[in-house]
Amino acid sequence: MKKISIFITVLIIAFVSCKPKGESETEENSRRTDSLLKVINSPELAAVNKKILDNPDDANLYNERAKIYLQFKQFEDAISDSKRSIRIDTTNAGFYLTEADIFFVANETRNAKDVLEKVVKKFPENTDGLLKLGELYYFVKQYENAFAKINQALKVNENLAKGYYLKGSIYKEVGDTGKAISSLETAIEQDNKNYGAFLALGLIYGAKKNALAFEYYNNAISINPSNTEALYAKAKLMQDMNQIKDAVAMYNQILKIDPNHIFSIYNLGAIEFGINNNPQVAMDYFTRAINANPKYAEAYFARGACHQEMKDNSNASADYQMCLQLKPNYEPAVEALNSLGK
Repeated sequence: MKKISIFITVLIIAFVSCKPKGESETEENSRRTDSLLKVINSPELAAVNKKILDNPDDANLYNERAKIYLQFKQFEDAISDSKRSIRIDTTNAGFYLTEADIFFVANETRNAKDVLEKVVKKFPENTDGLLKLGELYYFVKQYENAFAKINQALKVNENLAKGYYLKGSIYKEVGDTGKAISSLETAIEQDNKNYGAFLALGLIYGAKKNALAFEYYNNAISINPSNTEALYAKAKLMQDMNQIKDAVAMYNQILKIDPNHIFSIYNLGAIEFGINNNPQVAMDYFTRAINANPKYAEAYFARGACHQEMKDNSNASADYQMCLQLKPNYEPAVEALNSLGK
């Protein structure tokens, strides 16, 4: 029984922020097929194709079509059109930035970096290029280079909200909370609709269980009510601060937006198991999380703990073993599995 109480603590505290592995190859192929069908049937694509037939030398039209292809992740076609727009007009910085965006989204960061370096050399006062290059350096954790490009952009225009937001994000990542807060607050001063800055500040204060986080989360939610990221962060803070009823209500609100939001499903299970002492109901939530993502190792462990609490050691063992298959040497599962033999 002592072991089970330890499992409950782990469920409530440790696993609520764990991320499952990515989608399967079949799911990815299906997504790509659906995306291609949308492109073929896209009225925006049909419209721009018609314009290109009438104006085959209009660089702006190829840039527009490249963005449509990018939207549907048709990267080869997007790059082809982007390069064509640049061949027609080498003086438009926006065309290069579109090409960089395509490479970035396609996870070809080296190509994106090469294009952006060309932009800042060719257009040294183009703040979009400087910030995008700074963002890319931040993305690959080259923080010194990121700061250099961001500060260069801010010298051109000191009112760039994105510049302060990026600086705040870097400071937050390296653990300089004071500078992070200062930069993020400045970003909000420049743009009071900066969702990312409000969310980041909420996460900083939320990590300290400071109720001020709720104010920032509420602002982020008011800007983008359907974005589950801020809703989840708020619900998780409610749970951490023992506002269980409110947390449950918000997790259910999230599930109305995204029925397969696995972290909300998981946390509802953790609350049922660890707080409401209802392993059967908790097990249903963990099973639902597993169905939403069969590679969610922690959900197998949690369901195993429910089985063990209900004296069903056979199914508990199966779930613990599955957890270890997905996440080898996961200590709580190893300990739980060993406890079954005692």
